[in-house]
Amino acid sequence: MRASAHDRPDSMYLPDPRQYPRVNPQNPVIRALMSYLTEKDATAATEKRAGLAMLIDELLQNHDHPALNAALTQAPSQDAWLALWQIVSDAVEGPVSAGSKTVPFAIPLILVAGSKNEITLPGEVDSAAVLALLQEHGIVDRAATISLSGALVHPDTLAAINPATLRQWRDLHDASQPLSLAGTPLTFKNEGVFLRYLVGVARQEAGQPAAVKLGGQVGNWANALAKLVGDALAQDGLTLFPIPRVPQGILAAQDGARQTQLETRLQVAASNALRSIRSKGRTPVICIASHEPAEIRITFTAQEDSERWEGYVWPLAPGDRVEAIQQYAVELFRECQVSDIRLIDGVQPDKDVDGLPFFVTAHTSPQVLQ
Repeated sequence: MRASAHDRPDSMYLPDPRQYPRVNPQNPVIRALMSYLTEKDATAATEKRAGLAMLIDELLQNHDHPALNAALTQAPSQDAWLALWQIVSDAVEGPVSAGSKTVPFAIPLILVAGSKNEITLPGEVDSAAVLALLQEHGIVDRAATISLSGALVHPDTLAAINPATLRQWRDLHDASQPLSLAGTPLTFKNEGVFLRYLVGVARQEAGQPAAVKLGGQVGNWANALAKLVGDALAQDGLTLFPIPRVPQGILAAQDGARQTQLETRLQVAASNALRSIRSKGRTPVICIASHEPAEIRITFTAQEDSERWEGYVWPLAPGDRVEAIQQYAVELFRECQVSDIRLIDGVQPDKDVDGLPFFVTAHTSPQVLQ
């Protein structure tokens, strides 16, 4: 089943394809989490949240990542996961109230790149030049103790750092020494949207101006940093558009950068697919569906051609809101002047009967999962 091409994007939401576990009362963190979330009295809820935060703090101090990971994977709903993740993030990257702390931070760099031939971009840039630029634009305090690495760090490298390690860096790392994270060169052919991070540490004194400005809006400094990075990585035959994002704590930076990368990839995919369809005088149709186990899949089809189509996959992270992804995609396609946008009822399977990835197009029928 599917709805009309005109009114459905405004009248329904895609289902969330993710499956969440039952509440595990044997897990002390889950037990405390659910007690906090189901408490109706505001004062009691505040006290229960503080108790839950103490449990998380104990796990971080003991470097008990297995127990923390078990609690996160056993969250019985997305709202429960988000509440727990917020407490973890506060414990790792929350503001300093007394004394001083080291602030590990990351600057995401979205790299929109193209080359007809295989090309390799280096895994580092000039850290001194980047730091001087950030100081000039007031992103970092000239008087603060700050170390910035020139390594272009791969997302998998950051993802492998658990919150307990980040907490340890906050409490013990010397801000005059850069974090020992290796950069990863980027090898590709044709075009793609890639992600790297510049990572630094700053010493923050309680009650003092920010050593590094975290979050907020992207300013003119980003254009200057984009030019610096673009010039540093320039090669013959390479088209490169770096898109810097604001500095954030390492946990927060990963969440925001991943979303920006996927949005940018969707923009590029939509531009290429729609241009190809319209160049042949045909009418584009876009289908958006939720798929097992945890993906949103989008197809670009010509109404007049049942044989050719292109697909885009948005893998769902625990914090991704399906309705927000749907809204972003629909608004993007409307800006591209697409009138036939179809949202698919029900969660669709991962594979078809032949074991191949299943995509719903304008000329294929959705499947009903049992």
